Amino acid sequence: MTFRKARLLDVDAIMALVQRRIDWMNAVGLHQWNETDYFGRYPRRYWEQHIPSFLVGEEQGRVVVAIALYTEDVRWTRDGHYTGGLTGRAYYLHHLVTDPSVPGAGVQMMKHVEQYAIEQGVSLLRLDSAVGNTVLERYYTALGYTPCGTCHDQLYHGILREKALMAAM
Repeated sequence: MTFRKARLLDVDAIMALVQRRIDWMNAVGLHQWNETDYFGRYPRRYWEQHIPSFLVGEEQGRVVVAIALYTEDVRWTRDGHYTGGLTGRAYYLHHLVTDPSVPGAGVQMMKHVEQYAIEQGVSLLRLDSAVGNTVLERYYTALGYTPCGTCHDQLYHGILREKALMAAM
């Protein structure tokens, strides 16, 4: 798999990945994007405006995984105060989406993001997952993300998670 910064031309591919993942969630009975009006909250205009924050992974010229890396996130503050447990420069990860037919693409992307963050001088990765989604809870725990709080954003109720990164010696 090859990784690169996303381009405006990738918006359709990323949105198609999200739709495939929503269809998959419906098929297997998971409750997350399929129950939070995802495209109502994040319409095409959002993806176009935020595409510079995205990384994509490709196999055979086809986008099979995408993720957004932001430098701030309002879900991580309450009344203007930081709510996590660790301090340092962070990337806030959003919209991790993989093609359901490409097992392991998400783990590969997360490993790439860790290395990329270290190269950028970032010491923490932060993300959230839906309360009650035990599949994602196990997934992010296995990747080393520690729960450190909760968040609420319209229809979404999430668990805040963070991971400290260490540069290779």
